Amino acid sequence: MMNRWIGMCLTLFTIVVLTGCWDRAELPERGFVMGIALDHSDDGSIKLTTQMFRPSQGVGLLGGKPAETSYINITTENNTVSRAIRDIPINLGRKSQWSHIRLIIVSEKLARERGMAEILEFFYRDHEPRLTTSIMIAEGTASEYLEIKPLIENTTSQQLFQSGISAADNSGKTTDTNLLKLGLQMKSEVGNALVPYLFLSEQSPKITNVAGAALLKKGKLVGVMKPKKVESLQMLLKDYRSGMLDIPCKEQSKKNQMMESVEIIFYNTKLQPINLSEDSLKVHVKIKLEVALVELSCSKIETIEDEKEFAKIIEETVKQNIKETTDWLKKKKFDAIGLGNQVYRKNPQLWKEWKKDWETRFADTQFDIDVEVRVNNSGTSISKPVF
Repeated sequence: MMNRWIGMCLTLFTIVVLTGCWDRAELPERGFVMGIALDHSDDGSIKLTTQMFRPSQGVGLLGGKPAETSYINITTENNTVSRAIRDIPINLGRKSQWSHIRLIIVSEKLARERGMAEILEFFYRDHEPRLTTSIMIAEGTASEYLEIKPLIENTTSQQLFQSGISAADNSGKTTDTNLLKLGLQMKSEVGNALVPYLFLSEQSPKITNVAGAALLKKGKLVGVMKPKKVESLQMLLKDYRSGMLDIPCKEQSKKNQMMESVEIIFYNTKLQPINLSEDSLKVHVKIKLEVALVELSCSKIETIEDEKEFAKIIEETVKQNIKETTDWLKKKKFDAIGLGNQVYRKNPQLWKEWKKDWETRFADTQFDIDVEVRVNNSGTSISKPVF
């Protein structure tokens, strides 16, 4: 009998406690955010452009009115991002829901003047935005990019989100950065960070491009790296996934320079700081590549000697590209490689001494670059130009 009473009491208690959803939200009460653009307004406040998903009504596919766009842009302005977000219901009539946001675009001007740490504070503290949300820094006005119609996706935010991931995966000409990765970079010992760079093509109609990388120092934008150098940097960071390599033909003038192309199908990079006990730092870089021939215009690979000679040309090209990238970073005194973080892990005590003048020390670093290439296949049964 006692066990029965205890069971009934537990059942009643469970019914009272678990009935209903205390945090429920009806769909008609929420506006789902797909992406945002952050700009610096003329009066010094923050201009927030929010792209909301517009639910489909199922009209247009059956011969009725033309189908409307799948999104709508709402613009609000205030002194902080959180207050600008609170003003969205004034225009939309719904509370914004941030759990599905795909992309945050920040204008160059805002990233230079206010810094990413201040701008993104809300997105790190609030429970709705995901840390997997992608981040980009845009040339010119950030809101302009959300006004461009998507090519194949339903919303511009999704189009740019997919473009960024695809560019990083298939070309290596940009980096793939989200809230989590950015936070880890900014909180590292060096504190420098890389963010994908967004710009518009010069052709008409305008098309968005995700290529290159914005350089952040202490959270603020200090420069932009060109796509070609980002490819080499991705190799040094061991983040390179796939891409093409242009090989210049020998004995041709730069004006009429012809190019051959190979696809990088495998790579391995080892970056080893040495001479940590001395005042000057030296770094040994070892890169191994496997490539496949894609386009030949001036080379023939019919013998083992031809293959070795062509592999040597590729090695020299990669070595030169890596050297140009490291020289550029040294000139900018910008440790994008995370070299200081490696020094910290290997010798924390030494890093305490080096940290205060690390930028100068990085600029004086010597890089010893060694590249090894293996030609995997020619793509056809012949290893020379097809025509």
